[in-house]
Amino acid sequence: MAELRPHHRAVDRIAEILEAVVTERTGLTLTQLALRLHAPVSSVQKLVNGLVAVGYLEEDGKRFRLGAAPYLLAMRSGQRLVSTVNHADLVDLFNRTGLSAVLAVRTGDTSVYADWAGTDDPFNYLTVQQLRTPLPETAVGRVLLAYMPDRERHELVAARYPDDRGSALALLTELSRVREAGYTMGDSGPMLRGVASVAAPVWEHGMVVGAVALAGPHDLAVEKLPALVDVLLEDLRRYARRRVN
Repeated sequence: MAELRPHHRAVDRIAEILEAVVTERTGLTLTQLALRLHAPVSSVQKLVNGLVAVGYLEEDGKRFRLGAAPYLLAMRSGQRLVSTVNHADLVDLFNRTGLSAVLAVRTGDTSVYADWAGTDDPFNYLTVQQLRTPLPETAVGRVLLAYMPDRERHELVAARYPDDRGSALALLTELSRVREAGYTMGDSGPMLRGVASVAAPVWEHGMVVGAVALAGPHDLAVEKLPALVDVLLEDLRRYARRRVN
C-alpha cells in the first residue's frame, strides 16, 4: 500500500493521547485514556508519564490535561496556520449567508476544523472534538487534497484505494475539477452525510494553507450554494490581499 509517510506506532499513540486530552477541559484519567485509545492502561501510563515529565501533559487529581509545552512551542514559532482568515470573517460569512462557516487545515493525510461559526450538528461533533478526518471524506478535505503536490496527491489516493483503480481514478478526476474551478460544491461527503457545502482554498505566499466552507443541511443549503460560490470566492480573494506576516 502506498503511503505519504510511514506511520510510527509510538508517535501515533502520543498524538492520540494529546488529541484526546485537548478536547476535555477537566482532563482524562488513565483508564479513560486507555479506553479512548483501545490500549492497555500499562502502555498508556508509560507514555503519559513521559509526556508529563517534559511538560506536554500535566496531572491534577489523577486526571491529565494538556500541559504548557505545546502552547510555548506555538508562541515561540510566531506562526499561525492561517494568517489571513480570522474568526470574525467566519462570523461575517455565517451572518450574511445563514450557513455554517468553517476553516479547515491539513494535518498529514487528514483535515481538522481549526475554527468555525454558526455550526450545528453534525458539525459540532467534529469541531468540538477536533477530530482528524481523512481528506477525501469532506468538502474541505478534498479541496486540501486537490492542491497537494502531484506526487503526494497520487500516493494518498493510491493508499486509500489500493485495490480499486476505478475509485482512485474517479477521485483524481474530481480533484482535477476542483483545481480547474477553484472550488467544490455539493454533498460534503461520507463524514458529514446529509450536509451540502461549497468549499474553496485559502492561499498565502502562493500556497494553499487551508480551506473554508459554507455548509448546512442538504434540504436547506443545496439551493443556496450556486449563488454563494461568488460570495465565498470574493471573500477569500479579499482575505488573501491582507498582509501576511
